[in-house]
Amino acid sequence: MKNYKRGRLARKILVVISILIGIIYLNRVAIVQKIVSLGTQSPIVNIDKKTNQQSDNVQLANLDYNGQSVVTVNDNQPTFTNDELQLKGSGWQKLSNLDWLGRPQVANALLNKKLMPPAQKYKARERLTIKTPGHHAIKTGNNQTDWLYNRSHLIGYQFTGLNNESKNLVTGTRQLNADSRKNAQSMVTFETEISDYLKRSDKNYVRYQVTPVYRNVELVPRGVHMMAQSLGSDNVKFNVYIFNAQDGWVINYLNGEGNRK
Repeated sequence: MKNYKRGRLARKILVVISILIGIIYLNRVAIVQKIVSLGTQSPIVNIDKKTNQQSDNVQLANLDYNGQSVVTVNDNQPTFTNDELQLKGSGWQKLSNLDWLGRPQVANALLNKKLMPPAQKYKARERLTIKTPGHHAIKTGNNQTDWLYNRSHLIGYQFTGLNNESKNLVTGTRQLNADSRKNAQSMVTFETEISDYLKRSDKNYVRYQVTPVYRNVELVPRGVHMMAQSLGSDNVKFNVYIFNAQDGWVINYLNGEGNRK
């Protein structure tokens, strides 16, 4: 009888532990965000020393937006190795797995015109349905494009036709994604430079890397690190960091909430 009662008690304890583990797992983001220090903030700088990618991105994560949307990294020189700039086979793209918080990570590609979707397919692009980490539908005006956030592709749709893929989409401000203001630079500025080059010839290739940069356990990236190098030439060559900010708005990168200043 005692052994039966002990066994029954043990089963109850096991059920309770299993339930607690389940609750902790489902709420892991909120729990970790509350207990992890979000670190100190540092002034904006132009990173001009050649360091490894991980070190660069740690430094970039600690930069604060001060009105300058784009800063160069490593004096605008890409840091691909010679091996990474070799043409092996045809074009390709590789997406990293989501991290334990469900956030997209680095995306790599060797871009070529043959990978690009036909113009008619581009016009008929399906509506994005994936909810990216930290995304909120926040209106900033009355026009159809007046939203605080876009779901921003890491490898742009125009390059490979990849659309509704959680590994390739982050929560990005309109200003990061496609700033339409005169003389403004955003992701689309550099994507257009690549796209124009690729369209000139089937023989043109561009090694490309895009990394969303997060500060600790925040769900919304502080910015996007973009690096590109055309193979066999310097027609396309850049290494830049674009802040995920929106003038006139305060963004809570922890959960994506935004408010006007």
